[in-house]
Amino acid sequence: MRKIWDKVPKEIQWILLLFIISRVILTCIGVGSQILLDPYHGQEDVWNYSSHRALDIWGVWDTGWYLQIAKHGYSAELGKSWGIVGQANYAFFPLYPMLMRGVGWLIGDPFIAGIILSNLFLLLACWFLYKLVHVDQDEETASRAVKYLILFPTAFIFSGVFTESLFVFLLIACFYFAKRQRWWLVGLFGFFLALTRSLGVLAILPLLIVYLQSITWQIKKIYLNVLWLLLIPAGLGFFIYYNYRLTGDALAFAHIQTAWGRTLVNPFTLLMHNLLSGDIVALFSANFSLLTILFLTVFYRKIGFAYWLLGMYSIFVPLSTGLQSMPRYVLIIFPLFILLAKLTQRPRVDQLVTIALTLIQGFLMVFWSNGFTLII
Repeated sequence: MRKIWDKVPKEIQWILLLFIISRVILTCIGVGSQILLDPYHGQEDVWNYSSHRALDIWGVWDTGWYLQIAKHGYSAELGKSWGIVGQANYAFFPLYPMLMRGVGWLIGDPFIAGIILSNLFLLLACWFLYKLVHVDQDEETASRAVKYLILFPTAFIFSGVFTESLFVFLLIACFYFAKRQRWWLVGLFGFFLALTRSLGVLAILPLLIVYLQSITWQIKKIYLNVLWLLLIPAGLGFFIYYNYRLTGDALAFAHIQTAWGRTLVNPFTLLMHNLLSGDIVALFSANFSLLTILFLTVFYRKIGFAYWLLGMYSIFVPLSTGLQSMPRYVLIIFPLFILLAKLTQRPRVDQLVTIALTLIQGFLMVFWSNGFTLII
Protein backbone atom coordinates (compact mmCIF):
# COMPACT_ATOMS: atom_id res chain seq x y z
CA MET A 1 0.00 0.00 0.00
CA ARG A 2 2.87 2.34 0.86
CA LYS A 3 4.49 1.66 -2.53
CA ILE A 4 1.24 2.49 -4.34
CA TRP A 5 0.84 5.75 -2.37
CA ASP A 6 4.44 6.77 -3.13
CA LYS A 7 3.73 6.46 -6.85
CA VAL A 8 0.85 8.96 -6.61
CA PRO A 9 1.95 12.49 -7.66
CA LYS A 10 2.54 14.73 -4.64
CA GLU A 11 -0.08 17.28 -5.66
CA ILE A 12 -2.72 14.52 -5.77
CA GLN A 13 -1.53 13.19 -2.40
CA TRP A 14 -2.00 16.64 -0.92
CA ILE A 15 -5.49 17.04 -2.39
CA LEU A 16 -6.56 13.61 -1.13
CA LEU A 17 -5.24 14.25 2.39
CA LEU A 18 -6.93 17.65 2.63
CA PHE A 19 -10.16 16.17 1.29
CA ILE A 20 -10.17 13.26 3.75
CA ILE A 21 -9.28 15.36 6.79
CA SER A 22 -11.85 18.04 5.97
CA ARG A 23 -14.67 15.54 5.34
CA VAL A 24 -13.93 13.65 8.57
CA ILE A 25 -13.97 16.88 10.60
CA LEU A 26 -17.17 18.11 8.92
CA THR A 27 -18.88 14.77 9.52
CA CYS A 28 -17.94 14.91 13.19
CA ILE A 29 -19.27 18.47 13.44
CA GLY A 30 -22.50 17.50 11.70
CA VAL A 31 -23.17 14.38 13.75
CA GLY A 32 -22.08 15.99 17.01
CA SER A 33 -24.26 19.06 16.50
CA GLN A 34 -27.26 16.89 15.65
CA ILE A 35 -26.86 15.00 18.90
CA LEU A 36 -26.48 18.20 20.92
CA LEU A 37 -29.29 20.06 19.15
CA ASP A 38 -31.67 17.12 18.82
CA PRO A 39 -34.61 18.95 20.45
CA TYR A 40 -34.08 22.08 18.34
CA HIS A 41 -33.73 20.83 14.76
CA GLY A 42 -35.03 23.08 12.03
CA GLN A 43 -36.50 20.15 10.09
CA GLU A 44 -36.40 16.78 11.81
CA ASP A 45 -37.36 14.72 8.77
CA VAL A 46 -34.50 15.71 6.47
CA TRP A 47 -32.19 12.99 7.77
CA ASN A 48 -34.13 9.86 6.93
CA TYR A 49 -32.44 8.90 3.68
CA SER A 50 -30.40 6.08 5.22
CA SER A 51 -29.96 4.29 8.52
CA HIS A 52 -26.75 6.13 9.37
CA ARG A 53 -26.71 9.63 10.84
CA ALA A 54 -23.20 10.24 9.47
CA LEU A 55 -24.57 9.76 5.95
CA ASP A 56 -27.89 11.52 6.47
CA ILE A 57 -26.25 14.85 7.31
CA TRP A 58 -25.31 15.06 3.62
CA GLY A 59 -28.91 15.05 2.49
CA VAL A 60 -31.10 18.11 3.16
CA TRP A 61 -33.71 20.20 1.39
CA ASP A 62 -33.54 19.58 -2.40
CA THR A 63 -31.86 16.20 -1.88
CA GLY A 64 -35.35 14.71 -1.73
CA TRP A 65 -36.16 15.99 -5.22
CA TYR A 66 -32.98 14.54 -6.70
CA LEU A 67 -33.73 11.21 -5.07
CA GLN A 68 -37.27 11.25 -6.42
CA ILE A 69 -35.99 11.82 -9.96
CA ALA A 70 -33.29 9.17 -9.53
CA LYS A 71 -35.84 6.61 -8.33
CA HIS A 72 -38.91 7.40 -10.43
CA GLY A 73 -37.88 9.77 -13.22
CA TYR A 74 -39.67 12.96 -14.17
CA SER A 75 -43.39 13.49 -13.81
CA ALA A 76 -45.74 16.23 -15.03
CA GLU A 77 -47.79 15.75 -11.86
CA LEU A 78 -47.72 18.61 -9.38
CA GLY A 79 -46.94 17.62 -5.82
CA LYS A 80 -46.37 18.95 -2.33
CA SER A 81 -43.15 19.47 -0.41
CA TRP A 82 -42.60 21.12 2.99
CA GLY A 83 -46.26 22.09 3.01
CA ILE A 84 -46.06 23.89 -0.36
CA VAL A 85 -48.48 22.69 -3.05
CA GLY A 86 -47.85 22.93 -6.79
CA GLN A 87 -44.18 21.99 -7.03
CA ALA A 88 -42.83 19.53 -9.61
CA ASN A 89 -39.56 17.68 -10.09
CA TYR A 90 -38.98 18.99 -13.63
CA ALA A 91 -37.74 22.17 -11.94
CA PHE A 92 -34.46 20.27 -11.47
CA PHE A 93 -32.06 19.59 -14.32
CA PRO A 94 -31.36 15.96 -15.25
CA LEU A 95 -27.64 15.17 -15.35
CA TYR A 96 -26.96 14.75 -11.62
CA PRO A 97 -30.08 12.71 -10.71
CA MET A 98 -29.62 10.53 -13.80
CA LEU A 99 -26.04 9.79 -12.71
CA MET A 100 -27.42 8.99 -9.25
CA ARG A 101 -29.88 6.63 -10.90
CA GLY A 102 -27.17 4.82 -12.85
CA VAL A 103 -24.72 4.44 -9.96
CA GLY A 104 -27.60 3.72 -7.59
CA TRP A 105 -28.66 0.82 -9.80
CA LEU A 106 -25.14 -0.61 -9.55
CA ILE A 107 -24.78 -0.30 -5.77
CA GLY A 108 -28.44 -0.57 -4.80
CA ASP A 109 -28.92 2.84 -3.16
CA PRO A 110 -29.29 6.14 -5.09
CA PHE A 111 -28.69 8.24 -1.96
CA ILE A 112 -25.32 6.59 -1.29
CA ALA A 113 -24.66 6.95 -5.02
CA GLY A 114 -25.28 10.69 -4.69
CA ILE A 115 -22.76 11.01 -1.85
CA ILE A 116 -20.16 9.03 -3.81
CA LEU A 117 -20.72 11.08 -6.96
CA SER A 118 -20.61 14.43 -5.16
CA ASN A 119 -17.31 13.64 -3.49
CA LEU A 120 -15.84 12.18 -6.67
CA PHE A 121 -16.74 15.33 -8.58
CA LEU A 122 -15.31 17.43 -5.75
CA LEU A 123 -11.98 15.66 -6.12
CA LEU A 124 -12.09 16.12 -9.90
CA ALA A 125 -12.90 19.81 -9.42
CA CYS A 126 -9.88 20.16 -7.13
CA TRP A 127 -7.61 18.46 -9.64
CA PHE A 128 -8.81 20.54 -12.60
CA LEU A 129 -8.60 23.74 -10.56
CA TYR A 130 -4.99 22.90 -9.72
CA LYS A 131 -4.22 22.29 -13.39
CA LEU A 132 -6.07 25.44 -14.49
CA VAL A 133 -4.26 27.73 -12.05
CA HIS A 134 -0.93 26.04 -12.74
CA VAL A 135 -1.20 27.08 -16.40
CA ASP A 136 -0.45 30.70 -15.44
CA GLN A 137 0.71 30.55 -11.81
CA ASP A 138 3.25 28.66 -9.72
CA GLU A 139 2.60 25.41 -7.89
CA GLU A 140 2.11 27.11 -4.51
CA THR A 141 -0.65 29.39 -5.83
CA ALA A 142 -2.38 26.45 -7.52
CA SER A 143 -2.27 24.47 -4.26
CA ARG A 144 -3.69 27.38 -2.26
CA ALA A 145 -6.56 27.74 -4.73
CA VAL A 146 -7.49 24.10 -4.13
CA LYS A 147 -7.23 24.59 -0.38
CA TYR A 148 -9.58 27.56 -0.48
CA LEU A 149 -12.06 25.64 -2.62
CA ILE A 150 -12.27 23.00 0.12
CA LEU A 151 -12.25 25.51 3.00
CA PHE A 152 -14.67 28.09 1.58
CA PRO A 153 -17.41 28.86 4.15
CA THR A 154 -20.13 26.85 2.37
CA ALA A 155 -17.87 24.22 0.75
CA PHE A 156 -19.37 21.39 2.82
CA ILE A 157 -22.22 21.53 0.28
CA PHE A 158 -19.85 20.02 -2.28
CA SER A 159 -20.11 16.70 -0.42
CA GLY A 160 -23.90 16.85 -0.09
CA VAL A 161 -26.41 15.27 -2.45
CA PHE A 162 -26.61 18.44 -4.51
CA THR A 163 -25.40 19.52 -7.96
CA GLU A 164 -22.69 21.94 -6.80
CA SER A 165 -19.67 19.64 -7.07
CA LEU A 166 -20.71 18.31 -10.49
CA PHE A 167 -21.40 21.83 -11.74
CA VAL A 168 -18.13 23.35 -10.53
CA PHE A 169 -16.12 20.40 -11.90
CA LEU A 170 -17.67 20.79 -15.36
CA LEU A 171 -17.28 24.58 -15.23
CA ILE A 172 -13.60 24.46 -14.25
CA ALA A 173 -12.96 21.76 -16.87
CA CYS A 174 -14.47 24.03 -19.54
CA PHE A 175 -12.07 26.84 -18.66
CA TYR A 176 -9.09 24.50 -18.40
CA PHE A 177 -9.67 23.10 -21.88
CA ALA A 178 -10.35 26.62 -23.17
CA LYS A 179 -6.92 27.63 -21.85
CA ARG A 180 -5.50 24.65 -23.74
CA GLN A 181 -7.57 25.65 -26.81
CA ARG A 182 -9.19 22.22 -27.04
CA TRP A 183 -12.53 23.63 -28.05
CA TRP A 184 -14.30 20.36 -28.78
CA LEU A 185 -13.75 19.36 -25.16
CA VAL A 186 -14.99 22.79 -24.02
CA GLY A 187 -18.18 22.19 -25.99
CA LEU A 188 -18.58 18.65 -24.68
CA PHE A 189 -18.15 19.59 -21.02
CA GLY A 190 -20.28 22.69 -21.61
CA PHE A 191 -23.09 20.55 -23.00
CA PHE A 192 -23.18 18.55 -19.77
CA LEU A 193 -22.80 21.75 -17.73
CA ALA A 194 -26.01 23.11 -19.27
CA LEU A 195 -27.75 19.84 -18.34
CA THR A 196 -26.74 20.27 -14.69
CA ARG A 197 -28.27 23.66 -13.87
CA SER A 198 -29.96 26.41 -15.87
CA LEU A 199 -27.10 28.79 -15.11
CA GLY A 200 -24.75 26.51 -17.03
CA VAL A 201 -25.79 27.84 -20.42
CA LEU A 202 -24.44 31.31 -19.55
CA ALA A 203 -20.91 29.90 -19.39
CA ILE A 204 -20.83 30.43 -23.16
CA LEU A 205 -20.31 34.17 -22.51
CA PRO A 206 -17.02 34.11 -20.53
CA LEU A 207 -15.82 31.14 -22.60
CA LEU A 208 -16.39 33.15 -25.79
CA ILE A 209 -14.29 35.92 -24.24
CA VAL A 210 -11.52 33.41 -23.55
CA TYR A 211 -11.76 32.29 -27.19
CA LEU A 212 -11.46 35.88 -28.46
CA GLN A 213 -8.53 36.50 -26.11
CA SER A 214 -6.81 33.42 -27.54
CA ILE A 215 -6.91 35.02 -31.01
CA THR A 216 -5.99 38.45 -29.60
CA TRP A 217 -9.44 39.80 -30.51
CA GLN A 218 -8.69 39.58 -34.24
CA ILE A 219 -11.97 38.70 -35.98
CA LYS A 220 -10.19 37.41 -39.07
CA LYS A 221 -8.62 34.66 -36.93
CA ILE A 222 -11.99 33.16 -35.94
CA TYR A 223 -12.20 29.58 -37.21
CA LEU A 224 -14.89 26.94 -37.29
CA ASN A 225 -13.65 25.61 -33.94
CA VAL A 226 -15.64 28.40 -32.26
CA LEU A 227 -18.78 26.48 -33.26
CA TRP A 228 -18.00 23.89 -30.58
CA LEU A 229 -19.27 26.46 -28.07
CA LEU A 230 -22.76 26.00 -29.52
CA LEU A 231 -22.88 22.64 -27.75
CA ILE A 232 -23.42 24.60 -24.53
CA PRO A 233 -26.85 26.04 -25.47
CA ALA A 234 -27.60 22.69 -27.12
CA GLY A 235 -27.54 21.12 -23.64
CA LEU A 236 -30.22 23.52 -22.46
CA GLY A 237 -32.12 22.97 -25.70
CA PHE A 238 -32.22 19.25 -24.99
CA PHE A 239 -33.91 19.83 -21.61
CA ILE A 240 -36.26 22.44 -23.12
CA TYR A 241 -37.39 19.86 -25.67
CA TYR A 242 -37.89 17.28 -22.92
CA ASN A 243 -39.97 19.76 -20.91
CA TYR A 244 -42.16 20.36 -23.95
CA ARG A 245 -42.72 16.63 -24.48
CA LEU A 246 -43.42 16.11 -20.77
CA THR A 247 -45.68 19.08 -20.02
CA GLY A 248 -46.51 20.84 -23.28
CA ASP A 249 -44.56 23.86 -22.00
CA ALA A 250 -41.00 24.21 -23.30
CA LEU A 251 -40.06 26.46 -20.37
CA ALA A 252 -41.92 24.52 -17.70
CA PHE A 253 -38.73 24.20 -15.62
CA ALA A 254 -38.60 28.00 -15.38
CA HIS A 255 -42.32 28.65 -14.92
CA ILE A 256 -42.61 26.15 -12.05
CA GLN A 257 -40.12 28.20 -10.02
CA THR A 258 -43.02 30.36 -8.80
CA ALA A 259 -44.09 27.37 -6.68
CA TRP A 260 -40.91 27.98 -4.66
CA GLY A 261 -41.76 31.66 -4.31
CA ARG A 262 -39.29 32.70 -7.00
CA THR A 263 -40.49 35.61 -9.16
CA LEU A 264 -38.56 38.23 -11.11
CA VAL A 265 -37.41 41.15 -8.95
CA ASN A 266 -34.88 43.94 -9.22
CA PRO A 267 -31.73 42.34 -7.73
CA PHE A 268 -30.25 45.70 -6.67
CA THR A 269 -33.43 46.75 -4.86
CA LEU A 270 -33.73 43.31 -3.25
CA LEU A 271 -30.13 43.40 -2.08
CA MET A 272 -30.26 46.90 -0.64
CA HIS A 273 -33.61 46.28 1.09
CA ASN A 274 -32.40 43.14 2.83
CA LEU A 275 -29.11 44.65 3.94
CA LEU A 276 -31.27 46.59 6.38
CA SER A 277 -33.52 43.66 7.18
CA GLY A 278 -34.10 42.43 10.70
CA ASP A 279 -34.41 38.88 9.37
CA ILE A 280 -31.17 36.99 10.15
CA VAL A 281 -31.40 34.66 7.15
CA ALA A 282 -32.09 37.49 4.68
CA LEU A 283 -29.37 39.65 6.25
CA PHE A 284 -26.83 36.82 6.01
CA SER A 285 -27.67 36.04 2.37
CA ALA A 286 -27.62 39.71 1.37
CA ASN A 287 -24.26 40.35 3.03
CA PHE A 288 -22.78 37.14 1.62
CA SER A 289 -23.82 38.22 -1.88
CA LEU A 290 -22.66 41.82 -1.49
CA LEU A 291 -19.27 40.86 -0.07
CA THR A 292 -18.74 38.48 -2.99
CA ILE A 293 -19.63 41.20 -5.51
CA LEU A 294 -17.30 43.69 -3.85
CA PHE A 295 -14.47 41.18 -3.53
CA LEU A 296 -14.59 40.23 -7.22
CA THR A 297 -14.94 43.85 -8.33
CA VAL A 298 -12.27 45.44 -6.14
CA PHE A 299 -9.72 42.85 -7.28
CA TYR A 300 -11.01 42.71 -10.85
CA ARG A 301 -7.56 43.14 -12.38
CA LYS A 302 -6.26 40.02 -10.67
CA ILE A 303 -8.87 37.76 -12.29
CA GLY A 304 -9.73 39.46 -15.59
CA PHE A 305 -12.98 40.19 -17.35
CA ALA A 306 -14.03 36.61 -18.19
CA TYR A 307 -13.83 35.44 -14.57
CA TRP A 308 -15.44 38.66 -13.31
CA LEU A 309 -18.34 38.20 -15.74
CA LEU A 310 -18.80 34.62 -14.58
CA GLY A 311 -18.98 35.83 -11.00
CA MET A 312 -21.46 38.62 -11.73
CA TYR A 313 -24.01 36.53 -13.62
CA SER A 314 -23.63 33.71 -11.09
CA ILE A 315 -24.80 36.17 -8.43
CA PHE A 316 -27.22 38.49 -10.19
CA VAL A 317 -29.18 35.90 -12.20
CA PRO A 318 -30.31 33.88 -9.14
CA LEU A 319 -30.56 37.09 -7.11
CA SER A 320 -33.11 38.38 -9.65
CA THR A 321 -35.55 35.74 -8.35
CA GLY A 322 -34.87 36.08 -4.61
CA LEU A 323 -32.27 35.80 -1.86
CA GLN A 324 -33.00 32.17 -1.04
CA SER A 325 -29.94 29.90 -1.32
CA MET A 326 -27.52 32.67 -2.32
CA PRO A 327 -24.68 31.44 -0.02
CA ARG A 328 -24.97 28.11 -1.88
CA TYR A 329 -25.13 29.66 -5.35
CA VAL A 330 -21.98 31.69 -4.71
CA LEU A 331 -20.08 28.44 -4.12
CA ILE A 332 -19.66 27.64 -7.83
CA ILE A 333 -17.76 30.89 -8.53
CA PHE A 334 -14.34 29.26 -8.66
CA PRO A 335 -12.49 32.53 -9.50
CA LEU A 336 -13.02 33.36 -5.82
CA PHE A 337 -10.64 30.57 -4.86
CA ILE A 338 -8.07 31.71 -7.42
CA LEU A 339 -8.31 35.28 -6.16
CA LEU A 340 -7.86 34.18 -2.55
CA ALA A 341 -4.79 32.19 -3.59
CA LYS A 342 -3.27 35.23 -5.30
CA LEU A 343 -3.91 37.50 -2.31
CA THR A 344 -2.37 35.17 0.26
CA GLN A 345 1.18 34.80 -0.98
CA ARG A 346 2.53 35.85 2.41
CA PRO A 347 2.57 32.83 4.76
CA ARG A 348 1.12 34.75 7.72
CA VAL A 349 -1.81 36.04 5.63
CA ASP A 350 -2.39 32.55 4.24
CA GLN A 351 -2.47 31.10 7.77
CA LEU A 352 -4.92 33.71 9.06
CA VAL A 353 -7.30 33.26 6.09
CA THR A 354 -7.09 29.48 6.40
CA ILE A 355 -7.97 29.56 10.10
CA ALA A 356 -10.80 32.06 9.56
CA LEU A 357 -12.39 30.09 6.71
CA THR A 358 -12.08 26.82 8.63
CA LEU A 359 -13.85 28.24 11.68
CA ILE A 360 -16.62 29.85 9.62
CA GLN A 361 -17.23 26.67 7.66
CA GLY A 362 -17.45 24.60 10.83
CA PHE A 363 -19.93 27.10 12.28
CA LEU A 364 -22.13 27.05 9.16
CA MET A 365 -21.96 23.24 8.99
CA VAL A 366 -23.95 23.14 12.23
CA PHE A 367 -26.82 25.01 10.58
CA TRP A 368 -26.63 22.95 7.39
CA SER A 369 -26.69 19.54 9.07
CA ASN A 370 -29.55 20.51 11.37
CA GLY A 371 -31.87 21.74 8.64
CA PHE A 372 -31.95 25.43 9.51
CA THR A 373 -32.69 27.81 6.65
CA LEU A 374 -29.48 29.85 6.97
CA ILE A 375 -27.90 27.59 4.33
CA ILE A 376 -30.29 25.88 1.89
